[in-house]
Amino acid sequence: MISRFVCSILVLLSTSATANAQEMDQSESTAVESATDLIEAGDDSLLGILDLSQYKFRDLTLYWDNDGTVPNFIDDTDRYYTNANGIEVSFNPRLNHALASRLAISDKEDQRFGVGIALKQRIYTPTNILLPNPPARDHPYAGHLALTFAFQRADNRKHDHFGFSLGMTGHSSGAETIQGWIHNTFPDEDDPLGWNTQIPGEPTLNFAFTRTWKSKPADIAGLELEMLPAVGFDVGTVLVDARTSMTLRFGKHLPNDFGPASLLGHRDHTVRTNEASESNWSIYAYTKLGVDAIAHDIFLDGTVFAGSRSAQREPFVATFTFGLIVQYESFYFGWSQSIQSERFELQPDRQTFGSIVLGCSFDW
Repeated sequence: MISRFVCSILVLLSTSATANAQEMDQSESTAVESATDLIEAGDDSLLGILDLSQYKFRDLTLYWDNDGTVPNFIDDTDRYYTNANGIEVSFNPRLNHALASRLAISDKEDQRFGVGIALKQRIYTPTNILLPNPPARDHPYAGHLALTFAFQRADNRKHDHFGFSLGMTGHSSGAETIQGWIHNTFPDEDDPLGWNTQIPGEPTLNFAFTRTWKSKPADIAGLELEMLPAVGFDVGTVLVDARTSMTLRFGKHLPNDFGPASLLGHRDHTVRTNEASESNWSIYAYTKLGVDAIAHDIFLDGTVFAGSRSAQREPFVATFTFGLIVQYESFYFGWSQSIQSERFELQPDRQTFGSIVLGCSFDW
């Protein structure tokens, strides 16, 4: 960077020295523009996104999914996808003009970018946690702790999410410790007895991509209606699948983001909560229907590099979600209820779980 600045100054001085007094202003302007072009042209490497000194904090988000009574209004269960927690921070990477042009999702002027970093834990248990040795083809005990990185780009009509996660299964995931602590804290909860049968520990990595589109809002009796169709895929040792979904949201002062945040999905990192709506508040209800075609699921198929318990995975899984999102100034609150079809062959009925999301924007 210093050498480029020196080069720019030399260009400016050289131009000034050879110009006459009448043409000096025009020559200096040309030299400055050339120097700026030189700096930008040499600073458009994709590694520029790793310049953390340019990052500006946007949002802090907390996630909680559970199949029990607090967020789950339909059932009070303790099985399959039974609990998940996450904490995530969002940043504006403030890319220079050359790099932003190179990474833009389109040639429109309304380009925006975001980066997210999260720590997420998921816990899975079999149908009956009171059995020390669950049936061999039941859902295995499994835990997963992952550090996830996301890069996003968007304009007013479409949004791309690129995600990469590094994680660990088994005892190192902390799933047994967390569930045991929760069940010991609340005396009405049964103690899970079969964690010694959980899938073994091994490192994991996964890549995710999602493209989301947004329709122009329709006005219905003073309220807005939007459609957000999406397609995506996951590839890695945790999950291999292709997926599609449709989200409908209906409310007042709909934000200019690309849908509600979720632990199993992602949050829109390209806009701050307190900048997402033209008003200082927003409220909307939404429904989402998603279908996944699954080729590999570590929580059912077992670990990749070592033998483990497993269950016969269903190739297609549908999930229906409805929920409510409220934003006021810098604060974000979301609640949702999900109903999911059977994920493995011997699963006796569908899965339900509730989700709570809390977020806020502040200067950091």
